[in-house]
Amino acid sequence: MNTIYLAFTNAHGWFADGWRKAASLGSALLRRIHIFRSGTTWLDLAAFTKHTTTFGFRLTFAESHGIPHDAFIEQLTHPVCGIALEEDMRTCGCPYGGGGRRIWFDTCGLASGRLDLQFLTAKGCEVAEYNAALAVSGSPAPEILRYTGRPPGASWECDASCGRHHGKLQYLRRVAASRREEREGGRRGDR
Repeated sequence: MNTIYLAFTNAHGWFADGWRKAASLGSALLRRIHIFRSGTTWLDLAAFTKHTTTFGFRLTFAESHGIPHDAFIEQLTHPVCGIALEEDMRTCGCPYGGGGRRIWFDTCGLASGRLDLQFLTAKGCEVAEYNAALAVSGSPAPEILRYTGRPPGASWECDASCGRHHGKLQYLRRVAASRREEREGGRRGDR
């Protein structure tokens, strides 16, 4: 441990207690990370922690694919190879044609921790942006079709609700350019 981490832990001991209590859930999630890819075609996955004992995952799917949340949860909580989780609360817009689902789980038994699963739907031009990002990153055409529902290079018209908040592709290009520059110039510490 470095001195900054030790100082933080000493000043905020309750953080360390929370992390210690939820460590078994974090470990279980890491050991089953393949479940997040098996059988699902999400476009984006974001992971986060909050309140020291809650692990969260936000999965974004193309609108054309629907969200296989029940099948995903069945795999995640499978009695043999899943995690011992108990569903606590669910908000699901499926019966009403909505695009968002959020499900909270608590650990069972001696383990401590909470899991917050969020399933989002990407529409129209947002899916086109993922499509372009997959193409730029070198994904094979059949995979792009599988995940976005359209061939590489497909475009969509922006609808009124999109807000024109695009930028994933430009961000990826900036990151790629800065990494190329670093590689060509050597590491900063070598100069």
